[in-house]
Order: sequence, then structure tokens, then C-alpha cells
Amino acid sequence: MRELKPLTISNSIKSAPSVLLTPEMEKFSFIQPLYQDFVLAQTLYTTIHKHFKVEMLEAGMFKLKEVNYLLAEEPEGVLNVDDWLDCIWSSKRKFNHLLNPNVLFKMYLIDLFFPLFSKTRKLLLPGKKDRFVVDAYPIISKNEGVNFRPINFNDLGTNKVEFKKLFTYLLKDLPQIIDEFLVLHHDNLYKDLKYQVSLYPSIRNKYWNELKQCFEPEFKTYARAEAENYLLKL
Repeated sequence: MRELKPLTISNSIKSAPSVLLTPEMEKFSFIQPLYQDFVLAQTLYTTIHKHFKVEMLEAGMFKLKEVNYLLAEEPEGVLNVDDWLDCIWSSKRKFNHLLNPNVLFKMYLIDLFFPLFSKTRKLLLPGKKDRFVVDAYPIISKNEGVNFRPINFNDLGTNKVEFKKLFTYLLKDLPQIIDEFLVLHHDNLYKDLKYQVSLYPSIRNKYWNELKQCFEPEFKTYARAEAENYLLKL
């Protein structure tokens, strides 16, 4: 996590978060104070998404009045996928304007195979070719932290007509995307995540008890079947 050096900080006059502007003119929003459970959850979230080659917005840290805060990159024009469903891929032409629609499907596979966070924000970054990125941080319950809760594609919202239309355009590629995902879901990832958890002795048992369930053969079989059944319904 990058330690940010501000050019200026603007305090919000509404309910929106305050914004830090770096000397390179990058905008970062203040998200929340850093505490141990959240730092570990952030580490696991980052490790998992980078392992599966999903682009993330950058997270930063800044100390203000003796409190360390998490900040998240805020690129110009970035959009929450769920807020712009009606106009992203209403036609094949608009679909062709997307740079990496396969990455959006991988984000949902991560949610399915690693159901640990309350929510992950999936974003669209406009450009010559619009591309999908995941937000810089997970949303977790402060009282529970990481919590293993199996979900299905309906829980993820991907049975909405707009998502089905998008993934229909990708239908011939989706089996390979699932296969490649499963190849990367291996023991080295297990060991890497276990090591990250071991660095936090006071909470490592609680976190590992949740995380290790993602690697149980029975659960992996369930998640794979859920993904493959989704393709049959497209």
C-alpha cells in the first residue's frame, strides 16, 4: 500500500469523502481509518485479485491527526458497473467498445470461489476502450471482518438481463475462462494466503478458519458446478 504525499486535501462539505490530491495530480478519496482486521482483509483481497490478474484501482495510506487512513484512487469518470447497466452493452457495437469483458466474469468467479467479503465494487473506467477494474478495497463488516458465506450467481446479481446479454456475447470463451481460473486456484495461492494470515498472530486463527474453507475440495466442486450451470442458462 503506497504512502501518499499530498499536494492538497479538500474536505467534503457534503457526505462525500474528503479527497487528497497528489503532486502528480492523482485523486484519492479517504475511505476509513486502518485497523488490524481491515488491513489483513485488504491484504487478502489484493493478493487474490492480483493472483488472478484482475486490475485494481490503487490503494494508498495517509496519516492525519495521528490516525492512519486508507485512501482509494478515484480516476476521472470511473463508474460503478451496477449503476450503468442500461447503456454499457445494449448492443453488439457497444459490447465491442469494451476492452476486457472477460475480466468482469473473472471478478464474479472470485466472488463465487472466495466468498469472504461483504461486497466488492466492480467499476468501469472510460477510455478509447472502456475497461473493467475492481475497487482498491473490499467492503467488510467491522464486527465480523472476513466471513466465509457461500453464494451463487443469483446472489451476485448476474442473472439480470443486462449481464446475461453481455456474457452471451462471451459464451464461447467462458468455459476456457473457468478452466484457466481453476488452474490458478492452486496450492501456491493457498500457501501465500496462509502466510499473509500468519503475520497477524492475534487474529490469524479467526481469519484462517474462514479462509481455508475456500480451498476445501467439496466447496471448490460446488463453486465449479455453480459456474458451469450458469453457462448452461445463458
